[in-house]
Amino acid sequence: MQDLREAISPRRAAELQRQLMDFRRREENFQGQLREMQEREQDLQRQLREFQERDQNSAEFQQREENSQRELGEMRQRERNLQSQLRELQERKQNSQRHLTEFQHREENSQRELREIKQRERNLQSKLRQLQEREENSQRHPTEFQQREANSQRQLTETRQLTEFQQREQNSQTQLSETRQQLINCQEQVAELQLSLSTAQLTEFQQREENSQRQLSETRRQLINCQEQVAELQLSLSTAQLTINQLRSQETRDWVIPRDEIQITEKCLGRGGWGSVNEGTYCGCTVAVKEIYELILSPHNIPLFEREMNVASKCRHPQLVQFIGATNDEGSPLIVTELMEKSLRTLLEQRQLSETEIAIISLDVARALNYLHQKKPGPIIHRDVSSAKVLLWRQGDQWRGKVSDHGSAYVIQQTMTLAPGAMIYNAPEAFTSNQTVKVDVYSFGVLLCEMCNRELPDPRRREEQVVLVTNGVFRGLVRRCLQRDPGARPTMQEVIDKLEDANVSS
Repeated sequence: MQDLREAISPRRAAELQRQLMDFRRREENFQGQLREMQEREQDLQRQLREFQERDQNSAEFQQREENSQRELGEMRQRERNLQSQLRELQERKQNSQRHLTEFQHREENSQRELREIKQRERNLQSKLRQLQEREENSQRHPTEFQQREANSQRQLTETRQLTEFQQREQNSQTQLSETRQQLINCQEQVAELQLSLSTAQLTEFQQREENSQRQLSETRRQLINCQEQVAELQLSLSTAQLTINQLRSQETRDWVIPRDEIQITEKCLGRGGWGSVNEGTYCGCTVAVKEIYELILSPHNIPLFEREMNVASKCRHPQLVQFIGATNDEGSPLIVTELMEKSLRTLLEQRQLSETEIAIISLDVARALNYLHQKKPGPIIHRDVSSAKVLLWRQGDQWRGKVSDHGSAYVIQQTMTLAPGAMIYNAPEAFTSNQTVKVDVYSFGVLLCEMCNRELPDPRRREEQVVLVTNGVFRGLVRRCLQRDPGARPTMQEVIDKLEDANVSS
């Protein structure tokens, strides 16, 4: 049997070596494809920048269009002014015509009066002849002659009045001639203005308007072309990004563990509303196996679970519980991690911690959270910091802490209703869309207060529990972490500096 094992081991090693080489070749291929997609993405970004520069040029075209529109408005204003002047001249023309009509009426009246006077003159001449005839007979009748002479004097006075009326008529004729001349002048000015507007200025206006319309059409055409190019670039960028995401997804799914390689024992390490944790074995090592038996494997939750496992597989820190892998089949997900001795909550239920233990464990938790918050390209928010999520291990005679569930807490929150025990650590903004790493800082302050008082957090007695913290450094740190304004809370690096300045060492 020993000889058989010795004979099999080299073949098994060779097979494993071939599998390792195949995996490395596949990894190199994926890396090559990823580099090609990144280069393509850079080309697309360069094209996008070029388009943005062209977009700036289109802004210049838009400025030119605005200038053309402004000039068009100025020309239209000039046209309106000319129209206004034309209306004023037309009004003056109408007034002159009205005056002319009045003069014509007066002239007609004067002609009528003149005819009447001429008729009266003829009558007077007839009477004068009669008087002359009577004068010849006056020598025979002197008294009658004197009477007729008086009548002649009276008629002579009437003749002088007629002369004055004729003079007035001549003045009226003179005024009428002047008015007619003014009317003729106004008509000539109107004709000149209309001719000027209809020739030079109107031609210039139409020419400039045509140029403006032509520039506007050209600018709009260029803008449409730019928009089409933007749409094409965005489509190419989306396609490239999708391909990159697919390659990255294929590349980073090395955390998948076949379900049949995990053996779960009946020893239960913990149970909650999301599932249970049992002791198990994987590759001959004792591990902790978390089964999220109520996770709804919907099309939305499967990519979410895979994304969080990808993140967890890349997190490596001494104060984080080591993530080993997870299943990714149709069954309830199994998450495999290193096995710890107990949780911080279990230890607090057993006894009160010393200030040294509080300082060391809280510093371990702060370093773990700071690592998550400093992760690139974006920070990782734990969202479920509590005494149940801090697991302990022995280093000599001292308990040390590690933060667990940094890869599954977000999945559980998105697919289930949280157990009431987790809500007592939540920041005021925990159930809003405005979440930052400061939600973990708030939960850390609640956890530090719990470690000092050995009491489960109670949001209704928050201030009372803070007052019960006897250590001044811890109490001040708790108050800073529990600020309602996230911006007023310290960062985890500032928390670490504060604990280290208080001569706390690991």
